[in-house]
Amino acid sequence: MSEKQTPPPLTPARRSSGPPEHPKGVVDEKRLLHDIKRLSANTKGRWVVRGHLSRMKPDNLADHTLHAVEHTFNGLVTREGVRFYWLRNNDFVVSFSITSADSVRAALVKVRFLFAHDPLMDQPAAHGVESDSLATWYRLDNDHGLLLKDIQQLVQSHRAPSMGTPRRHLRQNSDPGSIRRGAPLTAAMLSRVESALMGADLSSHIRRQAVCAMVGRAAPDPVFTEVFVSINDLRETMLPHVDLASNPWLFQHLTQTLDRRVLAMLTRRDDKTLNQGFSINLNVSTILSDDFLRFDDSLSPGSHGTVVLEVRSEDIFADLNAFFFARDFVRQRGYRLCVDGLNWRTLPFVDPTRLGVDLMKLSWSDDLPNVLRSAEGDAASAVLARTGQGKIILARCDDEKAVQFGQGQGIRLFQGRYIDRITKPYLLL
Repeated sequence: MSEKQTPPPLTPARRSSGPPEHPKGVVDEKRLLHDIKRLSANTKGRWVVRGHLSRMKPDNLADHTLHAVEHTFNGLVTREGVRFYWLRNNDFVVSFSITSADSVRAALVKVRFLFAHDPLMDQPAAHGVESDSLATWYRLDNDHGLLLKDIQQLVQSHRAPSMGTPRRHLRQNSDPGSIRRGAPLTAAMLSRVESALMGADLSSHIRRQAVCAMVGRAAPDPVFTEVFVSINDLRETMLPHVDLASNPWLFQHLTQTLDRRVLAMLTRRDDKTLNQGFSINLNVSTILSDDFLRFDDSLSPGSHGTVVLEVRSEDIFADLNAFFFARDFVRQRGYRLCVDGLNWRTLPFVDPTRLGVDLMKLSWSDDLPNVLRSAEGDAASAVLARTGQGKIILARCDDEKAVQFGQGQGIRLFQGRYIDRITKPYLLL
């Protein structure tokens, strides 16, 4: 863990045009000051992190989002004895021992996800550096005196609190090449399949797979759950001797039908496992359809930010104007956007800032480490180096080697069968 030599002072944010003071700030600041004084006799192995939410646009600090930030740390408070405090300017402070450092890093990845739309998230830290635009790290055995002085000044300078109101569901099980080959898909076959799908119960073909924040040895921390249709299972049920992906144009048409069916299922909200946030893989044309509008209307106010819409890179570049229109449409409603289906060859062509997306999903393969170390993979390596933490998901992680490699590249979000296996024991706790 790198050490921040001269952390910035804990000065209060200007309040003239910002959001209301946090309702817990008065009590929490006093509690924080008391606890920091008490720790003066035992600073070894103790750290403090301050999250600079006051640096964000006030419109992004809605009450439900601030509640989600606190909820992110609640598990660590219960399980690991981490202490969480609000400041009146909506910053937060976390106090913890060195053994919980990786868990706190993972929680900060989730905070970055919550505020992915804010310009502050476009200022990534250099790989290996702890303090950045979002969070400042303090090592108490070196910085205790400075931290105590800054908190005292902060508490004294704050005015009294105001009395105002406080404020692709579609995905193959593995690479396309792994699907058993069969007879080519024809238009007549597609017509029969689509007719069957419109009245079929897809619940047995729906799969769920969590995207988790993983930092060091900390337990996997689910950020959201991807909902998708198992193409292999669907094929075995409906057309066991047909290669559904043999004709990309007909297959694309099939995915649009599946889009509508899965959106209808999500609109009914039968699945209780999706209350904490989920992602679905949609075609651009589906996002601009009436089916999506009905789905959008079914979401409760304030919950759009917990839904990630995944769009395949080839669908984006097939019609950029249509994508940009769809992007602006969903971002106005608060959805997150993820570019899906990237590999080391296509990664250099995707600039998340220019495309206006929040996340990119890179597929793991056994040869990825060697490729990125070669001249051929220089462009992809450069993208990984300059992309902010929490913006890249390493998908299809089937073994520990994938996670170890991803963490070495600064990646914090992972998805795959290996993640599923190691997450289940924690979900039972």
